[in-house]
Amino acid sequence: MESPTTASTINIFISGQLESAIFPMGPDADEIFCRYEVVAGADWELVSGCQNGITQTASNKCGHYNDKIVLNMPIEITFKSTSPHGWPQIIVIIYGKTRWGVETVLGYSRAHVPIFGSNSARRITAPILIPKCTNLVSQMTSWITGKNPELKNPRILLDANINGLAVESYGEIILMFNVISRGANQLGYDWG
Repeated sequence: MESPTTASTINIFISGQLESAIFPMGPDADEIFCRYEVVAGADWELVSGCQNGITQTASNKCGHYNDKIVLNMPIEITFKSTSPHGWPQIIVIIYGKTRWGVETVLGYSRAHVPIFGSNSARRITAPILIPKCTNLVSQMTSWITGKNPELKNPRILLDANINGLAVESYGEIILMFNVISRGANQLGYDWG
């Protein structure tokens, strides 16, 4: 008979926020907004919370062009799993309007949800990646239409073996996470 204290799953409770964005030479838009999605492996089940969301529009127009743009989008989500394989990650897509008034993707970012330890509050700085045009025709089309190159499926960023994807890093997204776990030690996992 199983003891009531014996866990058969790992439960993780994630709370935090999509804190801000920093563009060293300023964003290519007056205002930005972000969409986020928390993605986990096949063995992970969403217990509560929103797996994706969208921020309000924000800008740094009142300050210096490279001041951080404060988003403060709260994130609260709970997952359970029987294995740490496929640990949750967050994908952030940054949008803005270009000089032509066209809403376009300004960049992508991704980060792993931190594994908890003695200090569970973690600030994560993740690079903003901008897809690059691969040839002169696509560069001209992008300039004429005012639309930047976009990834058909942003989840490609979760694959560690990305080959042939031309991107450049431009800026950073800052995330703050508090992670609490339950059941990991009973399943034989010790993250210190």
